[in-house]
Amino acid sequence: MRMKISRCAAIAVIAAVFATSALAATHTSSPLTPFRNRTTRGGYTIDTVGDTLGQARPENARLIIRVFGPDKKIVKPAQIALVDKSGATIKPVFREDRKVGHEENTGLPLSMSGSSVGIDLNKIFGPRGNYSYTKVDWPKTVFTAGKELQIVLSNGQTFLLPLSSLAK
Repeated sequence: MRMKISRCAAIAVIAAVFATSALAATHTSSPLTPFRNRTTRGGYTIDTVGDTLGQARPENARLIIRVFGPDKKIVKPAQIALVDKSGATIKPVFREDRKVGHEENTGLPLSMSGSSVGIDLNKIFGPRGNYSYTKVDWPKTVFTAGKELQIVLSNGQTFLLPLSSLAK
């Protein structure tokens, strides 16, 4: 009789462990939604925000990234990826580096200086400024807790940010 009780107790403990790990697995596997965040690492400031305009495909999660160097100038990342717990990197399904002025390239191509009206050629021919920000998309199925955002700069500097600090 005592042997049956200890077997039942052992089975109950094992079942509880499996139930807890299954619950934890479902919790970490649900997609995260990015929110605005600013992080400072080694003199660099990393500013991230989610897709506030809803431009990403419905099956993707979009992250918009700006990296400011110690001199406060914007630095274009050489590589951006997600890193899972095993250390494997997951490249984005979409990446676009945008230029300064792109968001201002709307409306009439007119400019006013005092009482004179002129044509703003920058609005006609598009942005010609420097790099401004990067948009990256990953499938929502891989944009989950337990992963880290990896940003590699052209000088070799690498930053790892937990997704849970950028998304909920």
